[in-house]
Amino acid sequence: MYPKLVLTSFLLWHAYAAAIRAPGLGKLKLDESFSSDLWKPLPNAFGSLPVVLWHGMGDSCCAPHSIGAISKLIESQLGVFVHSVNTGSSEYTDVLSGFWGDVNDQVAIVCAKLRNLTQLNGGYNAVGFSQGGQFLRAVAERCQHTGGPRMRTLVTLGSQHQGVMNVPGCRTLPLNSSHGACHLMQQLLGMGAYLPYVRDHVVQAQYFKDPLRLPEYLTANPFLPDINNERGSEGRNPLYATNLASLERLVLYRFSDDETVVPRDSAWFSFFDGERLVPLREQALYNEDWIGLRTLDEQGRLIMDDIPGVHMQFSLQWFAENVIRKYLTNPPNS
Repeated sequence: MYPKLVLTSFLLWHAYAAAIRAPGLGKLKLDESFSSDLWKPLPNAFGSLPVVLWHGMGDSCCAPHSIGAISKLIESQLGVFVHSVNTGSSEYTDVLSGFWGDVNDQVAIVCAKLRNLTQLNGGYNAVGFSQGGQFLRAVAERCQHTGGPRMRTLVTLGSQHQGVMNVPGCRTLPLNSSHGACHLMQQLLGMGAYLPYVRDHVVQAQYFKDPLRLPEYLTANPFLPDINNERGSEGRNPLYATNLASLERLVLYRFSDDETVVPRDSAWFSFFDGERLVPLREQALYNEDWIGLRTLDEQGRLIMDDIPGVHMQFSLQWFAENVIRKYLTNPPNS
């Protein structure tokens, strides 16, 4: 690889990490219009489990008009303990850690924190927003068997379970032909995504899945190939499938008009192979049950649904009706 191209790609990843901090790209934006009854306790809330939240990039654990509002809504309707994951020592460092850091270290730290929360001893439900969804999935796969509290239901909203392959706005890119700026951007990002410094420090590079460089992705990406059990039979961890399949429900929401996650169907484990979008049920990951998805699906415990609109923008009313009442009450309402 030519040194100038490597340098260009390296700098581009830094520019990319800075650019996606713009409002609307990953950070939850709530429509806070709601009925006066929204904050009243639900009649079937008794016995509901505590809830763990993990925010998306550009957000923090407790921002009052995003995750903080979600936490208060859950507490008000269910009367349960809510823990919102913080991977920094302050709001600023929590936001920064969504762009800069080692995801594997963050997951290990969160597992340890959850293990020490006595409020979760009877189990908990979890909701992951954008990249927080695949990070919570990693918590379930890696920590469900370690003697700590057990995750019962995991709901993910617009998450990148099969990674991202390009910058926001390039979702229609056909990689088998030239496509101007989007094609060039994909090539440059692919050149830098698996460089040691980038892959070890830029969070988004740790789930960048370049369909034109799959061998590099499998060997060099430190996070996503592992939690997806993609590194061949010898490198596959059977505990990941056992642990994920132990969930009572795995709920995968996709934003119908998502242009931030490329491809948007990564939220449903679909993967763009360079020529077409491959649905989950056509992949070896599903058919050979690498991480327990087929088991969940065949038992009716894998749910895939749409959220109308663009990435990470919905109302508190929608969240109450489609997440809290459907999947976080005890027993959950389907």
